[in-house]
Amino acid sequence: MASIGLPFACKINPAKWACSCGVSLLLSSTLLHAAPLVLFYNAQQQPKAWIDEKHQPNGFAYETAATILKTAQIEFTAKAVPFKRGIEMTKSCAGIMAGVFKTEQREMFLNYSQAIVADKAVVVSRLEDNFIYKKLEDLLNHKISYLRGASFSNAFVKIEPKLDKETQQSPATMLRLLAFKRVDLVILNPGFATVEFAAKAAGINLNKLRVSNIPLAKIDNYLVYCKDFPKTYEPLFKRINIAIKMLKKDGSFDEIMQRY
Repeated sequence: MASIGLPFACKINPAKWACSCGVSLLLSSTLLHAAPLVLFYNAQQQPKAWIDEKHQPNGFAYETAATILKTAQIEFTAKAVPFKRGIEMTKSCAGIMAGVFKTEQREMFLNYSQAIVADKAVVVSRLEDNFIYKKLEDLLNHKISYLRGASFSNAFVKIEPKLDKETQQSPATMLRLLAFKRVDLVILNPGFATVEFAAKAAGINLNKLRVSNIPLAKIDNYLVYCKDFPKTYEPLFKRINIAIKMLKKDGSFDEIMQRY
C-alpha cells in the first residue's frame, strides 16, 4: 500500500519543492476513498509494467501512475494482473488501470485521464523472412501474435477482425512462437526496449529478429476508470489531471522515461 501525504510531493525532487507543494495545496488533503484505490498494472510487459521476482512493481507505466497518485494525495494499493483481466476489472469498477491506450471501442466503457506519456508498438519478424513492415495492411495474410486484450489504435481496431491472430499474455512467449515458426509476426510495445527484454527472457538471439523501423503505432498512455459511479471517480480524476499537468510541466515524466 502507498499512503502518501503532502510531504511526498516535496521529496520527489527538492529542487521542485515550490512547484510540487504549491500544486499539492490546491488538492484536498482529505482522501476521497474510504479504502485505498486499487491500481491495476500489467504483470508481464517489460519495460512498461511488470512485477519482479521480489513481487515489486516496476516499469514506466506503473511509475508514472504511482507518482501521479502520490502527488494527488490519493491512497492506493497496486495489483499486478494480466492486461486483459485488468481492463475487465477496471470496466467493472474494481479499480483503475495504468498504461492503457485510447481507442473508440474502449471509450464506450472506460473514461480516460489526460494523456501521460507515449510509447511505440513495433512489428517483429524473423530476419530470415525478409519481411519489411510499412503499413497496417502488411499484417494481412500473416499469422500474428500480440498482447491479449491489447488494441493499438482506431485503425488497428478496424483491421483486427481480418487478422489471423493468436494473443498471449507474455512477450517472451510470443517471441518463442515466432522463433519456432508458429507465428509469422509479433506486435510488441513499447518499442525496441521491450523486444530486448522479451528476447532475453525467451533465450532468443536478438540478431535473428527484425524490428520494424516504422512503428505500427505511436500512442499515448492513460489512466482509465469505469463509466459507472461517477460521483466516486470523477472527483479523483480531477485531482489526477491536475497532478498530470504539474508533472508534465516540471519534467518528472521525462525523468522517469529516461530510466527506461
